[in-house]
Formats: sequence, structure tokens, C-alpha cells
Amino acid sequence: MIKLNIDIEDIIAVLKKNKYFNEWYSYVKDILESPEFQKRKLYLHHDDSVYHHCISVSFESYLLASKLHADKRICAIAGLLHDFYPKAWQFTQELYEKHPDAIRTKRSLLKMHGFVHAKEAAKNYQKYYPNLIDKKITNTIKTHMFPLTIVPPRYKEGWIVSLADKIISFRTINIKSIPKLLGLSSPQFKTSKINH
Repeated sequence: MIKLNIDIEDIIAVLKKNKYFNEWYSYVKDILESPEFQKRKLYLHHDDSVYHHCISVSFESYLLASKLHADKRICAIAGLLHDFYPKAWQFTQELYEKHPDAIRTKRSLLKMHGFVHAKEAAKNYQKYYPNLIDKKITNTIKTHMFPLTIVPPRYKEGWIVSLADKIISFRTINIKSIPKLLGLSSPQFKTSKINH
């Protein structure tokens, strides 16, 4: 069973053991505590939540940036917001009950999750965190799905977040679910799952 409603305290307790935690946390604390980002605890991502996945990508990106002499702040923030798309592409009963408007309906092939969510996340982060708007963050989020998005990252930080996302994703991926994860096939939205 996937534990979607994860406490930030549980994640932070694990990350605090790392000597780089305090600096990373100083970059992302306000985002982590915001109600809109907290909603991602209910969005599925592979065998995890978007919330936990994004924290993992953010911290991994931050650590890679430290080693590769890239902007650690940009990598931490863009890593955290890379999947900050507005609508969940996988149904869960709990999300439907708490935020029914946050569930995506079925789309045509080129408008499926794998092809559009990076651009949607870039637009969505600008809506909720206008004080963080930065050309490197925006480009990093928009291009993190390269080569699926065709346009490669423009900055070193974009390559780092893209790599970190793939590393973290492949740790939790089931090879048989790749078409679904790319948004190429998805389970039908079943109204029978919804309790009225």
C-alpha cells in the first residue's frame, strides 16, 4: 500500500542526517510548507507521491550541483517544483474526496502527461511562487523531461535536475508501467470508484 499522506517531519528526519541538509532546507522550506505544495502528498507518482518524489529529486539535484559546481539554490528549487503540475493524472479516492477539481481527465496522445506536465509545472510554479520566477528555474522545469520534450535544457542546472529526476524515478519504476508513466496509456477514470 502506498502511503500518500506523508508527514514532512518523517522526510526531514531522514534528510537531517545529511550534513548538507540545513542549506538545502533554507532554499525550499517556504515551498514545502505552502498549502498548494502540500496537496501533492495526494498525487500519485510511480509507487510514491509527487510530494515525496519532488523532495527526493530536489535533494539529489542539490547534492549533484554541489559536486558539479552548479547553482545549488536553483537546483534545489527547480528540483522541488519540476512536477508541480496543477492536475493529478492518476486517480485516488482520497484526492477526489479532498480536491475533486485536481484530477485530470483523459487527453489525446500528444497532450498526455509525459508530454505536457513539464510545461504545465513551469506555468504553475510561476502562478503560486511569483517571487521565485527565474529564467534558469523556468527552463529547468520545462526541460526536465528531455528527450521526451525534444528541447534540451539550456543550463547546467537543467541537466542536473533532469538527471536527478531519472535517477530517482528509476529507483521506483516498474518496467511494465512505463507507457502509463509517460502518459501514453492510462487507467480509465472509473466513476464506480467514487462514493457519492
